[in-house]
Amino acid sequence: MNSAQAKKIPLQDILARLGLQPVKSFKGGQELAYLSPFRHEKGASLFVNIRKNVWYDFGDIGGNVLDFVIRYRNTDVKGALEFLDQMFGRGFVPPSAPVKTQKVNELPKEEIFLLDRVTDFGANIHSLATYITGERRINPEIAGRYLKEIHFTNRENGKTYFAVGFENLSNGYEIRNPFFKSSLGAKDMSFVNGSGAGGELMVFEGFMDFLSKLTHDDVQTFPADALILNSISYTEKAIQFIREKGYQKTFGFFDNDKAGGEATEKFKAEFGNSFSDMRTEYQAFKDLNEFLISK
Repeated sequence: MNSAQAKKIPLQDILARLGLQPVKSFKGGQELAYLSPFRHEKGASLFVNIRKNVWYDFGDIGGNVLDFVIRYRNTDVKGALEFLDQMFGRGFVPPSAPVKTQKVNELPKEEIFLLDRVTDFGANIHSLATYITGERRINPEIAGRYLKEIHFTNRENGKTYFAVGFENLSNGYEIRNPFFKSSLGAKDMSFVNGSGAGGELMVFEGFMDFLSKLTHDDVQTFPADALILNSISYTEKAIQFIREKGYQKTFGFFDNDKAGGEATEKFKAEFGNSFSDMRTEYQAFKDLNEFLISK
């Protein structure tokens, strides 16, 4: 599809396919409020105007359909169009007018997604293994060691979904598939013990960065412990965690974007010479996974 066609796709349809459902509605259902997919939050801050088919995130930016996909996928217009073609099919014809929606009541996020079962990575859904090891280039043995196959139900529409899951410190899961990025259960940081003495810590924004670094280094585990934020909004929480644990050396593997830069500066200010900014290893790329794929 082209850009004009993409902008006609109802935003609520895209959000639904990403596993996101509105928690509130206004103006007779013509405006919908969502928990933002760009951060962990308890109150909705992303709003969609059905009639205009635009969105605005009070903690971020806003715009049309393409603006949302570009922001969500960290890509450009071409990448956004390719993503929408995969999501809806190349023969998809967007509706000529916005689709009306019914009013919805507020539901806590943790009640929307219901966990059905957890199995070993690649046990049932071959497409998930292809996505992680083929598209994302993660070593299959590493993926099998750290990931699970998560099956869950969206209580709002009764549909079942599947995704890879990476467990966090609150026994919840960070979940992802080619069209979906969210969390199941309580959201939190993740922690992986290293094989060393425990005096050093590697900090990653997301679990895909963690798996990419393991794959790139061709190791099953690091000598240093690893802390995976799972959301850049946990920067302050991560700093407090490091203070309490008393790590002697910290290595930061943040994204090469504005948010990653801000987090890096906070770590530098807090830990001084005991913190190392490792982004120079992949400075020409957005993140570690993009760097890995380029190899």
